[in-house]
Amino acid sequence: MYKLLSIFILIAILFLILNHCRKRKIICRIRCMSLTEKCRLLNELAKPFGFCYDHRQDFFSTRTDAWQKDFGYGKLYDLAAPSMNMVLDTEPVYFNYQKKTWLIQFWKGQYGITAGAEMGIYHADTIIPPVLRGQTIFQAAEENEMLPMRIRLVHDCCRQLFCLSHIHWWLTGFLVGRCIPPSEMTAEYTITFPDMDMCGSFLTSLTELGYGWDEIELDGTTLHFIFSVPKSPESLLSPEWRQRFVLWKDRLLCRIYLRFTCPFSTTADRLLYLYYYLPFAFRRTICPRKFKKQKRIWKKYNSDRRSRR
Repeated sequence: MYKLLSIFILIAILFLILNHCRKRKIICRIRCMSLTEKCRLLNELAKPFGFCYDHRQDFFSTRTDAWQKDFGYGKLYDLAAPSMNMVLDTEPVYFNYQKKTWLIQFWKGQYGITAGAEMGIYHADTIIPPVLRGQTIFQAAEENEMLPMRIRLVHDCCRQLFCLSHIHWWLTGFLVGRCIPPSEMTAEYTITFPDMDMCGSFLTSLTELGYGWDEIELDGTTLHFIFSVPKSPESLLSPEWRQRFVLWKDRLLCRIYLRFTCPFSTTADRLLYLYYYLPFAFRRTICPRKFKKQKRIWKKYNSDRRSRR
């Protein structure tokens, strides 16, 4: 019995020593990399998931060629959010334009250990009656339908978290390692429409939801509005008690993430440390919204990297 216990203790000590040496090697490897190398590698790693990294504001955003475009959007995606540790404020705005029902949807909130905001442009092939919109999968806007968009996310109405603009179909910004309840975020969205007909249809739907002119600013076909408290009935994704529980889990996961990656302070360093040390944790962190395709593209990506070597 004592002999077995001694062997077990020796194996445990050996494991701890080897693990410590491995961690030190990874830390040294990352510290020896230049910022350019880190950003290039992180963007290369994030590309299969449809994201890119901006080191200037230290956040992730969506690529215009993100594979998530193939999935379109349906209300069921948001209904599944709490089961994926997400607590979101969302505002879907439906309107009819050129014999199609369009949906421009806005999100802000907590995505696991990531805080952020999104806006997406989708449409159906025909006019969809209001009673069927929640059951419809809307397809993402094509390249010629993408619009100039801008998101400015603010914490507690005073501190800017990020500001980005792009011609896009799904503009996003995600801050890794931050836990902020949606109620403490204010998102300012700006969209430039191709003509007054589309702008007017969207504006009519927005005002019908309850937005007043103190929250909306119009300059030609460019519309700017402030999203603080959701007004749409569809924004109620889960009961308040469940949201509080998910936020509690997210705070705990954030603390674990920050503690585990404490040798570093920037997102690039922390995530590269996860990639080298715990690849599965890196995968779960880099893709806030989960899809079945995620594991398949990650396996293909790693296979391609090995073949290039």
